[in-house]
This record gives sequence, C-alpha cells and structure tokens, in this order.
Amino acid sequence: MTSAAVPSVDVLAVGDASVDYFVQVPHIATADDKAIGRLVGVYGGGMSANLATAARFAGARAALATAVGSDEPGRQALDRLAAQGVDVSASITVPGGHTWFCVIQLDRSGEKSLVGAVTEVKIPAADQISDDLLRTARVVAPLADDLDWAIGLAARARANGAKVAVDLEPDAVAGRRDQVRTLARHSDLVFCNQGAVQVLAGGDPARCAELLISAGARVVVVTGGRHGAACHSREESWTARGPEIDVVDTTGAGDALAGAFTGSWILGRSLADSLRAGVAAASLCVSHLGSRSYLDAGTGIETYARNVTLETAPRLQGI
Repeated sequence: MTSAAVPSVDVLAVGDASVDYFVQVPHIATADDKAIGRLVGVYGGGMSANLATAARFAGARAALATAVGSDEPGRQALDRLAAQGVDVSASITVPGGHTWFCVIQLDRSGEKSLVGAVTEVKIPAADQISDDLLRTARVVAPLADDLDWAIGLAARARANGAKVAVDLEPDAVAGRRDQVRTLARHSDLVFCNQGAVQVLAGGDPARCAELLISAGARVVVVTGGRHGAACHSREESWTARGPEIDVVDTTGAGDALAGAFTGSWILGRSLADSLRAGVAAASLCVSHLGSRSYLDAGTGIETYARNVTLETAPRLQGI
C-alpha cells in the first residue's frame, strides 16, 4: 500500500491472523480433567482477520496488516483472506517463523473453550506500521490485546486523519483502568463483550458504556451473546437481537459483529442500521463451524439483517 490523498480502504485492521484447530468434545475440559474428542476442522482465525472480513461482508473496502510465518499455515491464511476480498498486501511474512494458532474445544451446544498458542509471530511491531499505511484508511482497528501497543497505534491513526475502532477483551483490560481510558480517548468505536463489562463495570453494560464514553469514546457497543447487543452514544441508545437459530460454534461471533458494525458505520449508515448489520453477521457466524465459514454460505447481510429485532433503549444518564 502507498500513501494517497484519498483513503484507499474503509477499514484497516492491524493485528493477528491465526490458524484454528477445532476439536469436538463431549464436555469442555477443566483443570485436572480430560476430554477426548475428534478434530472436526481447521480454519482461518484471528480477531483482526475476522474483523476485516466482516467489514468486507458489510460492503466496506477492507485491509489487514498482520504478521505470519513463512510456513504453510501462514501462506494459506493470507491466500484465504485475499480470496475473501481483504487486501493483505501490507502484511509481513517472517522468514522461518511459525504462524500462531488456537486449539478450540467445542461442546454439543456450540459453546467453546479456546487455547491460543502464541508463537514468535503474531502481530506486526509498531515500527512496521508506517504513517503512510495509516493514511490509506478511513478507520484503523488495532488489536487491543496489548493496550500500550494499541494506544500508540490509535494515537498515530488519529494524527493521520483516521478514525479508530477497538474491541476490548477481559484479560487485556483487567487491572488496567487508566490505559483503558486512554485508549477510549483515542477511539471512535469501542466494543466490549460480557467479560470486559464484568471487569470494567461489575457486569453493568450501561455503566460500562458510560465510563468509556466519558473517557472520550464516541460510540460503545456491548455484546451479550445470545441476548444480542446494545449500542450507545451520547445522543442515542439501541438494542438488537438476532433470530432464534441453532448454534454450531460461537468462535469469532464478537469479531463478526465488530467488523460488520464498523464497516457499516464508516459507510455512513446510522447507529441503528450498523448495529443491525453487526448482529446479523454475528448470528450468521455462530450458525457455521469456523469463524469465517459464514462468508462462503452465499447469504447476503442485507437479507439476514431483516430478521434482526431492533429497539430503542434508555439513553445513558451517567455521562
């Protein structure tokens, strides 16, 4: 990618692309336990890769800047993303490196337990992401596993004229309230799952949104799994819930929601319509094995979004 006066992509995700190994088990193994299952699939994953493809699914021009090894999984990951319409030309292949991977236990209900095996290759170093690259995007979405890395990238993206979207995970935000507030100050869109809400606001979704918007975030989306999601700004609040479906695999559902919402929002759609698109993508995602298999199902997001129930919600009070 090269610098340009007009951004060449709508959403640039900066972060990870993994390989996911899915094992069907009779029950999720816990400490000092054993669950003998069978391998049911190997799929492309990674929060950033999933977000980029979902943004593309929502109609946005999407790109991913990641780092993979020079192994076969790394080559396959980038080839698959390119086939799904994501520009991966800014990604880095590390000679002799091993692409990071996840092992995912799936029980009969579709719920999962994920173990990530971080290798020496996962995300680009900060100095490998140029200002010229950041200027190609209307929205930059840095992986927020490392808050300090994400804060630096978000600040640079803003300085180069881009908006910023981040997805907060509970392990990353635990005990780091000051860094979370700093990242929110540099962000336009902030996504939080139930675990992050528990860490940041004792499980109160509205309070979590108030904290992040007070810190400077423009929009906060709180995901609730089977219960759908809520979207808040200073001016409006919405809730959305997908149709009843048979859940196959919940892996990547939050990434799909964040990506489709971000892609829709940067294309100028309302918060309500963006939330509807996000929930539609998440619902499609959980009805397939693998975090991006829904992209190959031939179902357009507009068709499925019609089945999402959207309602106004009480506006935030504690901002």
